[in-house]
Parts: sequence; structure tokens; C-alpha cells
Amino acid sequence: MPKHKPQSNIFNHAWSYRFSLAVASIMPLSFLHFVTRKIAMLWHWIDKGTVKQVESNLSRVIGNNPMALHKASRELFFNYAAYLADWARFIAVDTSGVFSFLNEINGKDNFKEAHAKGKGIIILTAHLGNWELGGLVFTHSGMPFNVVTAKDEAEAIARVRTKVRALHNIKTITIEEGSFFLIDIVNALRRNEPVAMLVDRYEKKNGVLVDFLGEKTYFPRGPVLLAKATGAAVMPALVVLDKSKKYKAVLDSPIEMEWSGDEEMDICVNVAKIAKVFEQYIRAYPTQWFNFSAIWDA
Repeated sequence: MPKHKPQSNIFNHAWSYRFSLAVASIMPLSFLHFVTRKIAMLWHWIDKGTVKQVESNLSRVIGNNPMALHKASRELFFNYAAYLADWARFIAVDTSGVFSFLNEINGKDNFKEAHAKGKGIIILTAHLGNWELGGLVFTHSGMPFNVVTAKDEAEAIARVRTKVRALHNIKTITIEEGSFFLIDIVNALRRNEPVAMLVDRYEKKNGVLVDFLGEKTYFPRGPVLLAKATGAAVMPALVVLDKSKKYKAVLDSPIEMEWSGDEEMDICVNVAKIAKVFEQYIRAYPTQWFNFSAIWDA
């Protein structure tokens, strides 16, 4: 499976983020949801290439029925529009509002137990649900939070997100050439801070080939190597919309890393564990899996 670049879409531009921020600052959330939903409806109608890629990805989860795939992809586009609207309103304008929309936080004890060990926590998440809101759960409890992001993200969007995160004590660590970013990650873990990273980038370079949604798929080895080097806990987490259209935060049990002394085998075993957890998440919330790129070869 070759490396696939993220697919551009109508919402994946700096102007859409700035527009959402501007509207969110003067209009109620209901109006912002109305506008972004209409844009998503138009986007789903005209951008057949992206729809085809999304439905190809979803077919691994819900099967190949064309009507079901069309319905699911349309709902996914609407959910992504809601994600952007909520990001603009809650993170950038009115952070207190997110907690009125946060129905529940599952797994607080999981986090407390991992944090008590004092070696940091590697928070693993995916392009699933409203991952940007997750940091607020921590920072509004007085805890610093770190987000690892890739350099190849659209630079203008990255600047907007980084600036907004910084307003809430969320530090962005950008993966770049060289190893200085690793120092920032390790130092944060040594301070016993959470470090969050997305694991569903599916890049062959430095990746590990594992089973995922019935296909051989590359997952990053970085989280496992960091856990081995630092002793940090590896905790899957997500923030998703439930049936009531309120958010639910999940702090899952840490994934038990296995160390046999065979480094390459250990990496493969532990990365496969990570992939299995996120496969279960995606099967549970397929229309909140916001991956607009082709993952597997046709």
C-alpha cells in the first residue's frame, strides 16, 4: 500500500476555519450548524471524487451496498460539518459551552491510575469524532496538554489550529526533519503530561503492516517506541457524538505493551494491538470517521 496524501476537501482550507471562527463569534451555534450543514450537503453533491474515496473506506466497515454507502457518506459529511462548527464555537469562542454538550466522560479512573505512575501518558486517537475537543477535558482541569501533529498538514490551517490550541494551554509539537521534536515529546512525558497523537495516517515509511478492517494496513510504530523508551502508558481516547447529539469522551484502559526482548516482534505485536482498538472504535462510529483519503489500493 503506497503513501496517500490527505485528500483536499471544501472544509480542509484555512478560509473555512476562519469563516467558522468569524461566524461563531457573532452568531449562535444553531445558525453555524445550519450554515455548515448546507455547505456539507453541497459538497457531497458536487465532490464525487471525495465521496467515492469515503465510500471505499466505509465499505470495509458497513459492506458494499450502494444505497447504504451513499447514506453513510452523506451522514459523515454532515457530522464533519458539525465537528467544524463545534470546534469554532467551543474551542475558539466559548470553551465553557463544550461541557454543557459533553454528556459523559468515561474512564476517568483509567487516566488517574495511569497518571499516578508518573511516567506520562501517550494519548492515542484518530480522525474520529471531535478529537480537537479532547484537550479541553484536560486543560480545563488545570493540566497541560500536548498535541503532536504532522508537518505536511496545510500550513495555513496548522497556524490557525496551533494559535487556538495555545489559548487553552494546549501545546502543539510538530513532527519535522531531525529529532528535536522527539525531545519535546520525551520532556513532556517526563513531566508526566499527556501527549496526544493521531495514529490513522497509514504511511508506509516507518510504518508496521498489520490487519485493520480486513486489510493489511500500515500503522505508525512511533507510539510503541516511545512507550518502550519512556515507560509511558499508552491510552486510546476519543470524543464522539452519541445518539442524543451530545459529546461523549472516552478514556480507554491503557493498552498493555508486551516486551519479549525481540524488538521487531514486540513492535509488530503492540502496533497490532493499537490497530485492533481503533478498528473497534471505527466500527462503532463509522459516520464519524473523518478520513477523506484513499487508504487502500483499489
